[in-house]
Amino acid sequence: RILHAAGRAMGLGEGGHEPIMATDDDFDKQVVDPLDLPERPLTARNLADYQLCPQKFLLSYFVPRAESRRFIGGPAALHQALREALIECYRLGGPTQVSQERLLEGFEDGWDGRLCADSLEEERLHDQGVGMLETYYAKHQQDRSEIVEVDLRMEVELGGHAFVAVADLALREADGGINALRWLSTRRPPAPAEIVESLSWGLLFIAAEHSFPEEDVSVTMYSLRRASGHRVRFDAEEAHGIKRRLTRIADRIRVATEFPAVPGKHCRWCRARGRCPALK
Repeated sequence: RILHAAGRAMGLGEGGHEPIMATDDDFDKQVVDPLDLPERPLTARNLADYQLCPQKFLLSYFVPRAESRRFIGGPAALHQALREALIECYRLGGPTQVSQERLLEGFEDGWDGRLCADSLEEERLHDQGVGMLETYYAKHQQDRSEIVEVDLRMEVELGGHAFVAVADLALREADGGINALRWLSTRRPPAPAEIVESLSWGLLFIAAEHSFPEEDVSVTMYSLRRASGHRVRFDAEEAHGIKRRLTRIADRIRVATEFPAVPGKHCRWCRARGRCPALK
């Protein structure tokens, strides 16, 4: 039944070219006979997929990891290798306990140049990755923050919906607070104001508060390209606003009966594009 709905939800505009952007009215009309989606916590990425292209959200439930890897592209492959190397490093005690050589070996183990567009992109991104890790290691070799958790998965229930967020690293900082950190390798990392407005960072903060009650919780976006980060705390009003947005989108997902495709530039690297009826 779910796959049948995916097959009929094309959502192409006039002439089959211009996308039809989903509006609140469109979502309201879909409240007829909800699909029985697999029960699992929603991520901020799930919610972003649904807002961008409901078809992408639906198909992502059924795309195996091996299939989706074909479409992630070189930059995503770079970030994956960087994250795996740093996760392994911190599981072994962090830069204060692990040599730079071991950190770079972890990067080589996780690097998959086959996902790049060509050999030039592969060489360029590989060199950038090595440079980012060398800079990160030099900057954090003397970091004495306590490692609380690595690759931490945190669940929280809001408005009857289960949500999940993952911190690459949780540290107890010198001020005593818990810092849930994520590494980014994008060319344009978010500014502090964008972090506070982001569902992804907001959910991370809310989940961290739930996982570490009675603690002074913050979240940090660390840009590996810029070798710097922004540490942010959400006040009560900001956190309440994020919770409302999360639950409103989740409410729509749980009652939706149509999941139209919304073709656009984002289709190029969509992990579900191999199954999308709008691209066949």
